Amino acid sequence: MRNLKQIMLFVMVGLLLAFTSCSKDDDGNGGGAANGDEFVTVKIDGANFSASMDPASLISAVVSNGVLAVQGSTNDGKYVTIRVFNYSGAGTYRTGDAASNASTLMYGEVLTDPTDGWISNGIVALGNSAATGTLTVNSDDGSTVEGTFSFTGYNGKDMTTKSFTEGKFKAVIE
Repeated sequence: MRNLKQIMLFVMVGLLLAFTSCSKDDDGNGGGAANGDEFVTVKIDGANFSASMDPASLISAVVSNGVLAVQGSTNDGKYVTIRVFNYSGAGTYRTGDAASNASTLMYGEVLTDPTDGWISNGIVALGNSAATGTLTVNSDDGSTVEGTFSFTGYNGKDMTTKSFTEGKFKAVIE
């Protein structure tokens, strides 16, 4: 019984600290390094996808060892991921054009089925030549990356394709 009381005390103190130590917006900058200017949007078979900015930005970008990685997610677990290998800054990059090209454009739904996704890359293109894509990085100033993308994603699990058009992104590089 004494252990239960101690555990409850720790839980209560932890909850008290969690609820009192953080306000909704501590620094007034909108919660993101870019003041809410970040976005990842795309039309998926004509339906709008937009990465979430509320209650927090679910958009990230990293450039490391010649790889650009950008991801935008929704609060309900849907996501778009961009990975460009041999990244060298602003320019146009392709996916699905050769088995040796590891660059990837992908859409998935974590909460529905984390093993399910629509992908455009060189490996998928071996089984479905329609799974190609284009990414154009319009600007990369070392702190923010911005561009456009489109692709046909192939789902190897159910052998379906989805069309991803009018994709746009802007993200702070971490």
